[in-house]
Amino acid sequence: MSEINIKVEVAGSVFPLKVNAEDEQNIKEAVELINNKIAEFEKNYAIKDKKDVLSMVMLQLVSQLYKQANTAEKELSNLKQLFADVEVMLKEHLQNINNINEE
Repeated sequence: MSEINIKVEVAGSVFPLKVNAEDEQNIKEAVELINNKIAEFEKNYAIKDKKDVLSMVMLQLVSQLYKQANTAEKELSNLKQLFADVEVMLKEHLQNINNINEE
């Protein structure tokens, strides 16, 4: 993994970062999302303090992340149960085939 140096601008401040090259695009997309959310909050609410705006953006994004993580966890649990059910069915089918072959 090669590391590269990039600069990102969040809420009007520039931050130098050292990141893995394969993470660069994700970081740039995250920065764009954050800056868009900041602009949205500044437009829709009378919040002038950047720290307050960043706090609101962080709260919104993290709550969305938790919601998606919980949904993904439920879906994964359902898939695990489905695979377990399929495994049981396959074992029963194999046992039936073995019983037929023994006759």
